[in-house]
Amino acid sequence: MFFRKLSFAAFAGMSLACVSSHALAAGPKPVKPLQGYKCLAIDAPDSVMMDFNNPIPLRSAPNDHAPVIAPAAAILAVNDPEQLDNGYVKSMNFAFKPGWVPTKWLKEYSEVHPGNTCAPYIMNDGKLGFKFGH
Repeated sequence: MFFRKLSFAAFAGMSLACVSSHALAAGPKPVKPLQGYKCLAIDAPDSVMMDFNNPIPLRSAPNDHAPVIAPAAAILAVNDPEQLDNGYVKSMNFAFKPGWVPTKWLKEYSEVHPGNTCAPYIMNDGKLGFKFGH
């Protein structure tokens, strides 16, 4: 009897793991490259990245006093060639709302992640996403 219950528990656990992996696989998928854009990555020291009271901002205009739209994502889609102004690069959030990120901590994606590639994409949910490769 004990082994039958154990077998059922093991089967139930494996089934749940399979269902969970399928649920994760059903997430947003890249469907269309975002032409004219490239990936930049934030490459800041841990002290900057872990300062949750002062995250690297995505601002509404290219200056230090413009309102913050949101914290900048670790990977950004930017125009190629980059649109620079006053030490900021034009980018966008995941809903395609434009914003400006200070260039101080930004590098080409391939410099921060050697041997890997990144391309901005429109996802099947209509939001900004990225397709990564090696």
